[in-house]
Amino acid sequence: MIKEYTDKQINSMILFLRVNDIAEMYYLDKSNSHMCPFFDYKSGSYLSKSMVISTAISEGWIENWTTKGENNNER
Repeated sequence: MIKEYTDKQINSMILFLRVNDIAEMYYLDKSNSHMCPFFDYKSGSYLSKSMVISTAISEGWIENWTTKGENNNER
């Protein structure tokens, strides 16, 4: 079973990807985006929600991630 993520968690993933210079992703209007509601300006690609999730997780995103490194074992 695939875990469901909240909008807050998805936003955290997008921020993680931006801060770590992996992607410059934005949410598009659902009515115009069909199955790929995200666009990454860095790669020029349209992405689905599941693609955003898998990219963030594979790049090291964890729940409760913060830009200060708190909860990430960073100092």
